[in-house]
Amino acid sequence: MKKVTDRFWLGVLSGLGGNAAKIAVEEVANRLGISSSKGYTTAAGIFLKKPDVKSPLGKAVGIIADNMVAMGLGVTCIYWATLMGKDKSFIKGAGLGAAEWGVLYGVASRLGATSIFPVKPNDALATFVSHMVFGIVKMAIAVNLGDKRLFKPGNLTLEIEEPEKFKFKDLNI
Repeated sequence: MKKVTDRFWLGVLSGLGGNAAKIAVEEVANRLGISSSKGYTTAAGIFLKKPDVKSPLGKAVGIIADNMVAMGLGVTCIYWATLMGKDKSFIKGAGLGAAEWGVLYGVASRLGATSIFPVKPNDALATFVSHMVFGIVKMAIAVNLGDKRLFKPGNLTLEIEEPEKFKFKDLNI
């Protein structure tokens, strides 16, 4: 399999993959009774009033919005990896996920970006963990599927003509 050579598409894939992991962590936290928070409800709250978020159309809006935000954060992740390098990707991904949680769930929510605010402490902690997982998985996908030439700071606009081959033995998770 060829490595992904386009930062945008690599970011989209990374963001969606990371979001799937985030949703899985949220679902586990919900089933264990630790939390009642779901990322799509917060995302729906960007566009809808709180009572409309739980409706079927509100849920659809939330799922679309949550995935769109995840794809955007995936693209920014690729540029962060280009600027910081892809070494120590686990800790860089966790840090990026934690920072995104702080900005999106903390600062932006406090400023009125979503109608789903404030939340309970256990919901806040569960979303913190899910966003760290989001960052870790997103960065792991980026590093393992992306052509290594994408991660050189001098090549922010580099267009790669011949991608390198993907080898499962090279996974450094």
